[in-house]
Amino acid sequence: MRVCISAAGAAGHIAPAALVGINLEILGDTVAGLSPERLANPTFLGPPHPLTRIAPQWQPGMGNNYAGVRFDHLPGMGLNGSEAQLLHNFSGRSGFGLLQTRRWIRAGERLEVVLWARAQHHPANVRVGLRPRPLPAPIYAQAEIPIPAAYWREYHTVLTVPADDDEACFFCFLDQEGQVWVDQIRLRAVGAGPIREDLLACIRSLNVPVLRFPGGCISTAYHWQYGTGSAHLRLTLPDPVFKWTIAYEFGTDEYLALCHDLGITPLITANLSTGTPEEAGEWAAYCAGWFRERGLELPLMYWMMGNEHNGAWELGNMSGAQYAQALREFVPPIRRAYPNSRVLAIGVESGEGLRPGSRTPWRAEVLEQAPDLVDALALQCYTINRDPDPVARHLAALRGADEAARTLRQALADCRAQGLEMKVAMTEWNLWQQAAHYDGQGFLEPYDAQHALFAAAMLNHFVRLSPDLELACFYHLVNPMGVFISRGPEVVETCLAEVFRLYRQALPGQVLRVAVNAPGLAEGISAVDAACLRRGESTFLFLANRSLDEPAEVDLEGLPEFRGGTTLVGEAPDAALLTEPARVMGNKVLLPPLSLTRLDST
Repeated sequence: MRVCISAAGAAGHIAPAALVGINLEILGDTVAGLSPERLANPTFLGPPHPLTRIAPQWQPGMGNNYAGVRFDHLPGMGLNGSEAQLLHNFSGRSGFGLLQTRRWIRAGERLEVVLWARAQHHPANVRVGLRPRPLPAPIYAQAEIPIPAAYWREYHTVLTVPADDDEACFFCFLDQEGQVWVDQIRLRAVGAGPIREDLLACIRSLNVPVLRFPGGCISTAYHWQYGTGSAHLRLTLPDPVFKWTIAYEFGTDEYLALCHDLGITPLITANLSTGTPEEAGEWAAYCAGWFRERGLELPLMYWMMGNEHNGAWELGNMSGAQYAQALREFVPPIRRAYPNSRVLAIGVESGEGLRPGSRTPWRAEVLEQAPDLVDALALQCYTINRDPDPVARHLAALRGADEAARTLRQALADCRAQGLEMKVAMTEWNLWQQAAHYDGQGFLEPYDAQHALFAAAMLNHFVRLSPDLELACFYHLVNPMGVFISRGPEVVETCLAEVFRLYRQALPGQVLRVAVNAPGLAEGISAVDAACLRRGESTFLFLANRSLDEPAEVDLEGLPEFRGGTTLVGEAPDAALLTEPARVMGNKVLLPPLSLTRLDST
């Protein structure tokens, strides 16, 4: 196909970097994916096995047929009032204790074992180590840890790993007569921080401008206090939203440190369901104190007032009038405690009630009753389509991106009709075709060429909608629907990581208006989409060929000379993306089918 893309007027507004923000929701295995921890269930969260009385993910270290030894697992016995695990050897037999299989290790690593334990009645020694799964085989490394105290104490030892093994066994044995209660066992690289280093490098490579925390729906049951203070005292609590657990090991302290260290603007979602205005104000005060204690000026911080309370599915579903009342109660204490705040309020047109089909006004209530409390209206958009026909799915994805843009424009129009210069935000967005909460896949959405082109369509819309569109946050950073998958020895980078990098390098940037003359894929859907940005001395032109099978030969008119660029291309909508040099020939560029190209002027 032949396509012409031409300059369309003077340079315009500045599109902010915040258009490529990300969500970090503390649900499912998000915290486990962030953590450098090598052991599953290191805090012995229950319930225990009904026969062995051992916490999940652990098993007897000498086989299930054992005599002269017993285990027990009791709530209330742990450091923070949670569970603890008993190892009771009353026979004196060796090789008795706890075992975990399929623990990944790498040759040359120095792994620290951190053990919180106490000995009952008399001192005892425990033996910890790593060995291959097949027997017989030499033990990789082991160490003996004396447990002299009858009260909780922290013990450390270091194991040096001699081999690569993705299925190593970790053991903790009580080889002599005695009783030892264990509250937690941790295995991680010596000197590891709260985030595994390879994942941290991936996050750093995205140069994330805004990071939303603790996420969306989970925020309705999230109580920030549990995610502060000593990490070994933090709780893992039931999750009434997704029916998993809420882990507080990565909490407000770690989140603020990550934002500060990587230059990320924080965006916190306040709990308007099971929380209180006082709790929200205390959270804002805690954040302010975190920065002041370090001698830092308070950075800009976004506060989103709740999440999807307009939906019947949400914990804390309410009417628009109830939400406006909540804004009057929650926003003032946050602003008092954290003066450099910008407040985002849910800005949907209407909300649903408990009865199917029932709707109540929402946006009008916010704009009429609480306009002085709000800086921007927040919308969330998922394009959900599971049509078995790949062509139908492809067109539905592109239509979904267009619909998201229309929704944002309508919200802006409603603000202007009220005489308000309020901005809008897109605090969650994604293409949802496969992920499910209960399929055993950890809420996985396999990202492919179709997702990449959907993301490009959304990002191009965001560029055109700025500066009225203040920020946008993709769902999600790691594991559930994540840009990165951290569920094993290697962090897997999905194809969307490179899409976000391509756009991030051009933002913030001045928008150069372009006109696209291209054939249509279907009614209202152009085969080629484009956006152009100037940042410093460089100009970046983004070109998406959404055709399933037809290349595009593009003539560029009135635009800067482009010296080269990068193309991401898929062989089919559900295929992985390949990276290749852009095919630029003077003022022409060739776009393969199902491709995203960024041309660079320098």
